[in-house]
Amino acid sequence: MADYEIIKPKVDLRKKIKILPNSSGFDPVAKAEEAMERLSLNFGNWMRDEVMKLQISWEKAEKTGLTEESVDKLFRSCHDIKGQAHTMGFPLAGLIAGSMCELIERIPDPEKLPESLLRKHVQAIAAVVNENAREEDNVVGKQLAEQLSTITEDYIEKHAPADPSENES
Repeated sequence: MADYEIIKPKVDLRKKIKILPNSSGFDPVAKAEEAMERLSLNFGNWMRDEVMKLQISWEKAEKTGLTEESVDKLFRSCHDIKGQAHTMGFPLAGLIAGSMCELIERIPDPEKLPESLLRKHVQAIAAVVNENAREEDNVVGKQLAEQLSTITEDYIEKHAPADPSENES
């Protein structure tokens, strides 16, 4: 008996494609890649805009203190960066933002969040983007991301609630 089964679709999707006149040689994947190439010219600016939003959220949090509202805004900003950074060519910024997200998620009490560590994450994300450190093997950026991740993991290990239900917020 075979290790696989061939499933024949009931509908031939090729019949659903609209063939345009004079479209011989049309390659939709190539067209999509061309569109991404044109859009990528704006990725640096878009990423800097996201960093600016994060910095504004951080400045407000410093003024008002770490409250549920200010931490929620910080989380949303760094989560956006975490999600967009790789696509926009800033994987190191995404790693750092991921570390910051993890810290906020695992330490649900705003009063127990270490302001200095949050500040370092914000500064590191800004530095990576402002210095255009796009390659994952950027020595300084990679060391920065790894050190922040290690410090964050240590802090979480020591200060996260033991009961997982305490993390629900």
